[in-house]
Amino acid sequence: MKKLYTISKFKKRNSSRSAKRLRNRIKRKNKVYIPNIGSSHAIERKERKPVQNIEAPKEFSLINNTEAVLTYFKTAREYLKEGFPIRFDISKIQTLTPDAIALQIARIKDANFHKNNGILGNAPDNPDLQQLFLQSGFYQHVQTKGHKPHSKDTLIHKVTKNKVEPQLAKEACLVGLRHTFQSEEIFDPLFDILIEVMQNTNNHAGETRGEYDWWLHIFNEPETNVSKYTFLDLGVGIFESLPARSFKRKIGDLVGLTHNASLIEPLFNGEIKSRTGRPERGNGIPQVYDSSKHKAFNRFVMITNDVYVDMKTLEIKKLKNNFSGTLFYWELKKD
Repeated sequence: MKKLYTISKFKKRNSSRSAKRLRNRIKRKNKVYIPNIGSSHAIERKERKPVQNIEAPKEFSLINNTEAVLTYFKTAREYLKEGFPIRFDISKIQTLTPDAIALQIARIKDANFHKNNGILGNAPDNPDLQQLFLQSGFYQHVQTKGHKPHSKDTLIHKVTKNKVEPQLAKEACLVGLRHTFQSEEIFDPLFDILIEVMQNTNNHAGETRGEYDWWLHIFNEPETNVSKYTFLDLGVGIFESLPARSFKRKIGDLVGLTHNASLIEPLFNGEIKSRTGRPERGNGIPQVYDSSKHKAFNRFVMITNDVYVDMKTLEIKKLKNNFSGTLFYWELKKD
């Protein structure tokens, strides 16, 4: 038998539904709604915060203009934390390197960064930089209105948990080797670097092994034989990892550590051990450093926490802005 409703109950039931639909519609459109006085379905007035335009530095390159690019992302993070939507404005940049593109994609995809607030963006006005931006595969990793420009995707995002990915490392090797050397014979120093930086993310990026994802971007420069690799994670950074903190507690008072830059030598020498210390886990950062010396690598940079290191020259810079994470950038070049 069907349930019967009085007219008053029917009106009440449907008005509740209408109010619920209205609330959902307002929520979707993010509009302001001022209810009638005396309404039992009053909705709290919520103003939409204005979009904040974050203009990128003219030299948009983390490896070449580190402090300015870190400030750019720091400013964006502060606005997002306060609930403001932002626009990453790279329209006026004059130089661009692939590492900056990879970092911008990783930040956009990072929930700890965007805090569920909107992120808008644009492309460079400069035609050459616009082409580089397109070739980077950027649009394959973000949502955009209308048709996504076609590009060759060379950005790999992988959740590694507590293991490395030898097959993926091999594939990433071949992307560069085919371009630089026209060869498919695996180059051991490059393969070793990829395996060890993957393992470093698992061991050092956070409190829990495999807590953070890593990002790998490979850009084959069309007009040259240079392949540019960017590998990064957005974890705590090497010097805020458990192994490094443990090392600092042991020797900090003895040698008077004043800055993380003092830890580069023990890091490269293998004195800062991974959390397992097991030989099958690989040789970590010391292996990366040893491999970086090969003449096939035209350039090799590491940025983590408040330290910038040119691994080819061992030039070390102390950073004012902290980079929460670790970035390795290297260039594979035929001599």
